[in-house]
Amino acid sequence: MPVSTAFRLLGSGTEGALERARALSPDEVISVVERSGLRGRGGAGFPLAEKLRSVRTAAALVGETYVVANAYDADPASPLSRTLLERHPDLVLDGIEIAARVVGATECYLYLNPEAKEARAFAEDALSRRIEDLSKAGVSIEVALGPGGFMGGEESALLAVLEGRRAMARQRPPWPAEQGVRLRPTLVSSAETLANVPLIVRDGPEPFRVAGTAGSRGTKLVSVTGSVASPGVYEVSFGSTLGEIVQTAGGVTTALKAIHVGGPTGGILSATRTDVRLDYEELKAAGTHLGSAQIRAIPEGTCIVNEAAKLFAYLSKENCGICVPCRVGTKRVGGIIEGIYSDLGREDDLPWLSELADHLHDFSLCGFGITSASIIRTTMAEFPDDYRAHILERRCPVGTCTPVRARRYETMAQP
Repeated sequence: MPVSTAFRLLGSGTEGALERARALSPDEVISVVERSGLRGRGGAGFPLAEKLRSVRTAAALVGETYVVANAYDADPASPLSRTLLERHPDLVLDGIEIAARVVGATECYLYLNPEAKEARAFAEDALSRRIEDLSKAGVSIEVALGPGGFMGGEESALLAVLEGRRAMARQRPPWPAEQGVRLRPTLVSSAETLANVPLIVRDGPEPFRVAGTAGSRGTKLVSVTGSVASPGVYEVSFGSTLGEIVQTAGGVTTALKAIHVGGPTGGILSATRTDVRLDYEELKAAGTHLGSAQIRAIPEGTCIVNEAAKLFAYLSKENCGICVPCRVGTKRVGGIIEGIYSDLGREDDLPWLSELADHLHDFSLCGFGITSASIIRTTMAEFPDDYRAHILERRCPVGTCTPVRARRYETMAQP
């Protein structure tokens, strides 16, 4: 499927967007966004119109409300917000201002990773040029920096950071739409999501609906990495297949074994699954999720058991530590998988890993732990031979693994 030219986020200017938004009432803006079918680009895919309406309703009861544009890019290999801010900072700022008008917010934050120095410079330059206009509109937009690390971009953790606390997830409900910054109604949305709003308001929902599929409208920024000719950030239509997205990045440079979708917590699919489409529901059915929108091409000659171990080693260090299922679960899973590729595995490790995946998914406090279960489930389902070779034959299927453990990682709870 070729990328549609009907709607292009990276190829669009902002002329006339604010004027059009100011000519519409807040309810009319929400209606236009709703008819477009715009869903959150941060990974969860929640309809933006519903979130706007919820915050607006809560704000009517409380009065004080906030808007937070999450441009953190927690996954360093998927710099989507940075790319957007470096190319079109005004598109993001227009989206923030329109959202603020809709929900009645006067204080807004553009939340960035401290490593995104160029993106910050572009954003601050664009803000300096619109100080007077923002003042007339009664809106302030402040650039706020997160702490670094993966969890700094999690929705509830960033609220803690804005309040001067450690980046740790919190129980939901209540959702940020009801109790966000300083326990006031807060719209938290990705910078990419908000950047779509000015174009939808200005041009109407039809061009946006043309791009993508009935399930997921519009286009999506994706980061294509790994064994491809031209790694980088690309804008593709929802509904594009993984194979087409890889071709957008110049095609593969070697035979592939797998395609990793969704960033560090995403599932690893067999290279034969190139017909899976970029769509929230279809990715979920395949066992993974949109996540950070990183599409990584993994070459032949890679041990998937070792890949899973690397991911859990990363996750066990990056989690915030507030909930036991994630804090202990990621470390426990990593230890078991390390034991397997160190030729210490047993057949009963596999049902134990499956049970731990269920615990991560069902009991973790935020999406970090919940979605990490997809790594276990997809690698065991799609690459059983890699696990079987290590456990039953005591060998790496591709001859690349080096043992890192001399003893098994066991607890009394293990079956």
